[in-house]
Amino acid sequence: MIPPETIEQVRQANDIVQIIGEYVRLKKRGKNFLALCPFHTEKTPSFSVSEDKQIYYCFGCGKGGNLYTFLIEHEHMSFVEAVRHLAGRANIIIREERASDGRREVLERIGYANQVAVEYYQRVLRLAKYHNVLEDYLKGKRNITDEAIEHFQMGLAGDSWDGLIKHAASKDLNAEELSKAGLTLLSEKTKNYFDRFRKRLMIPIHSLSRKPIAFGGRTLEKGEPAKYMNSPETPLYQKSQVLYGLNLARDDIRNSGAAIVVEGYFDVIALWQVGFKNVVASSGTAFSAQQARLLARFAEEVYLFFDADSAGRQAALRSVDLLYDAGMEVKVMTPPTGEDPDSVARQYGRDRLEELQADAIGYIEFRVRGLDISEVGIIGKEKLVKELAAVAGKIADPTRRSLFLAEAADQLQVDIQLLRQGLTPSRTEQNTERPKRIYNPDEFEFLSLLLNNPGAIDDIAEKVAPDDFDSKQLSRLYMAVIEQYRSGGVVDARRLIDQAGDAEFASLITQLAARDWPPDDLEGQAHKALAALMSSKRKRIRKQLRDELSAAEAAGDNTRADQLLREIRSFDQDAD
Repeated sequence: MIPPETIEQVRQANDIVQIIGEYVRLKKRGKNFLALCPFHTEKTPSFSVSEDKQIYYCFGCGKGGNLYTFLIEHEHMSFVEAVRHLAGRANIIIREERASDGRREVLERIGYANQVAVEYYQRVLRLAKYHNVLEDYLKGKRNITDEAIEHFQMGLAGDSWDGLIKHAASKDLNAEELSKAGLTLLSEKTKNYFDRFRKRLMIPIHSLSRKPIAFGGRTLEKGEPAKYMNSPETPLYQKSQVLYGLNLARDDIRNSGAAIVVEGYFDVIALWQVGFKNVVASSGTAFSAQQARLLARFAEEVYLFFDADSAGRQAALRSVDLLYDAGMEVKVMTPPTGEDPDSVARQYGRDRLEELQADAIGYIEFRVRGLDISEVGIIGKEKLVKELAAVAGKIADPTRRSLFLAEAADQLQVDIQLLRQGLTPSRTEQNTERPKRIYNPDEFEFLSLLLNNPGAIDDIAEKVAPDDFDSKQLSRLYMAVIEQYRSGGVVDARRLIDQAGDAEFASLITQLAARDWPPDDLEGQAHKALAALMSSKRKRIRKQLRDELSAAEAAGDNTRADQLLREIRSFDQDAD
């Protein structure tokens, strides 16, 4: 078990704004920072991070917590992993750790298997027998430098059927564990495991926390039908939710506000080599809504840079709806005929890429480019009107939507009202929010004030009992607050969150702690909240008695009814 003082030391050594800012684009709003929530889909920021209190809370979905819970929820870490991760950032040594639960251990082993595979493939690439792959193919044909090879952790799966299996055995990993990570296959004939990847250049795919979670393997064999073979999905890797290169590009994307989206791994690498650090790829899959929402956490503007052929054009058109729907502005960079981003970067360099970016066009111009609007006919123009109106419906911001419609009307040479008539409402934000529990407002207010003003506890604690709360959750929290205060003389919401035991309770604590109370007359506010709490309790008890009286009268139980009437009169007299 990690000592509590070490947990606190790690917490104090890290800043929640800096940590969460690596995952979402934070903007200062008053005392706090706002961002699009990383836990649910939204177009208007409702995710708040408090630098003073070192907590976060989403007013949309109700998720909340501290540094540790963010990593637990977002990166699927265990508590120990979260502490270890933050300790590593702060160069703090953890003396001892506890074991993880079963599912967490599976995820940890898959992550470990991928890390072992990265190191193995990197070592194989440097072996003398594969000198031609390194020098002739990577450095020669692809013009990839040693720096890029190291930066992207590129490696090689050699011609061995069990090279990785043997290497992993020396690292305390068996073939079955490698299989769970998508790195081995089981032969139906021999019932033995063998390496999934052979004779392929290996490109690791990383999570946002920079951990390897999968691979893309490019064949080195001529005539091989599958040029690329990617890892299968695993508990750690869902391809539609990952963007290749985002782990390395996110800071540059967030700082510039713009991202370049390409199709392939080598496109990302080639552009990085000539100085474009804000480039990502769709990781071997068609661009998805999840990837668009992921990118929207860092970028406000996206440049689509696909191949110049018809397939590249169609890929760009398919991506536009998703990107607009995620709230981003979209432009299209078009490479010269017969070229792709990789070849442009290698042959023409940074200057040509900057020209292409400067010449990038909006979606409307891209869509109608090459068309003679005067000759598309009524049906063709009607189709374009419906298509562009549908895209406009994805744009949540009214000003941007109006500008889009005006440009579309100009390009199509139609009345803007035609487009407005075909406008469908912006897609309702996907409801991934969990149902919110409704609490008694007086109880809620009282506990919020107590969390933010522990100085009132000495005066109030003796007047309030846990069963004074109608809500079991609020009663539980009240007991935790009193216990923490009595044991240390302070109330720290961050520590209460650590001890919460479940995400819903942690979010409740955060929601209560996130409220900012005016510093003036806190004592008066505390007594007012106490009076409201007691009044609420009396109303609840009286209602219970009245409900019991009604039930007794309905059942014809006169004795019980008389008893309840006496209790109600006595209760009312005591209240007066």
